[in-house]
Amino acid sequence: MERIKIGITQGDINGIGYELILNTFEAEEMTSICTPVIYGSPKVATYHRKTLGCETNFQVVESAEAAKDGHLNMINSFGEDELKIEIGQATEEAGKAALISLDKALKDLRDGKIDALVTSPLNNACIKLDNGTTFQGQTSYIEEAMGEGKKALKIFIANNLRIALATDKIPVSEIPGHINKETLAERLVTLHNTLKRDFFIDNPRIAVLALNPNADGQEEQEIIIPVIDELFKRGVRCVGPYPADEFFGTGNHKHFDAVLAMYYDQGVSAFKSLALNEGVNYTAGLSVLRTAPAIGVCYDIAGKNMVEDEQPFREAIYAAVDAVRNRSRFDQERTNPLQKQYVAKRDDSDKLKLDQVTEEDN
Repeated sequence: MERIKIGITQGDINGIGYELILNTFEAEEMTSICTPVIYGSPKVATYHRKTLGCETNFQVVESAEAAKDGHLNMINSFGEDELKIEIGQATEEAGKAALISLDKALKDLRDGKIDALVTSPLNNACIKLDNGTTFQGQTSYIEEAMGEGKKALKIFIANNLRIALATDKIPVSEIPGHINKETLAERLVTLHNTLKRDFFIDNPRIAVLALNPNADGQEEQEIIIPVIDELFKRGVRCVGPYPADEFFGTGNHKHFDAVLAMYYDQGVSAFKSLALNEGVNYTAGLSVLRTAPAIGVCYDIAGKNMVEDEQPFREAIYAAVDAVRNRSRFDQERTNPLQKQYVAKRDDSDKLKLDQVTEEDN
């Protein structure tokens, strides 16, 4: 079987991106689970390797097709251009280099030359787009470049904990205006399908958090509850809405395959308190696969060999590899013309159900 090929962006060259990459692949077993391809600068990588006293070797290849199994491969994405390294500093040059790396990786991902993409941390504020718009983050950028009209869903994952966001980083005052039936239903169907196809969970259970503290506001009564009821009838096992504090405080999240939070702080604050240093940012809802360590550029510790644990980056690699395998397995099973049936446990009674929500509902 051909080895899964994972593209890796270099991120911000003044941050901890290369430290995460080099430390992760210092363990030889990492190149046994996938063929990694870095889109970066050999000169910058060598500089970081010397600064960190790291012994990780990499080989420069002309293309993703030329990448060799069992090795850490790098495509020189900058030719003979010299990149100015200013460790710990936010610079426009570092932002430009990060975007070039991302663009080249996305092209290969679109062309099927790599199976999935793992992105290293970058600083949004350092990136200037040609059209004059503000860079809103890698997830939004990938959605626009690769989404083909589909909306990306951000899921934070750590082991069996998966928290998705109905809305992303928007002002608190604007959150209620972004919670509507159409958007909420779209998010829940995307989450349902992702759990089945990318995580290979046959009949996933999804908890929906409330927008208001006691789950008794106008949004719950007029939007959230009706959407939950309608989708449940269609085979999406979503329940709620739950007040967030009680839900996580009592450990109720352990009984579900995923949780849909209504806004960024509601979901991410709980995630970071529960996941510690193992978090992964998973981009769902698109035809392409992308993961990222749930960690920032960390200018304050960059270049000082102070990254305590590269586990988030390692977990991002694992998540990408698992998703590629799960999608392949799921799609192969779906080629069977007989519709799959399974037993779904609901309301303490077992009922034979048909898989009623399909990937086309994304």
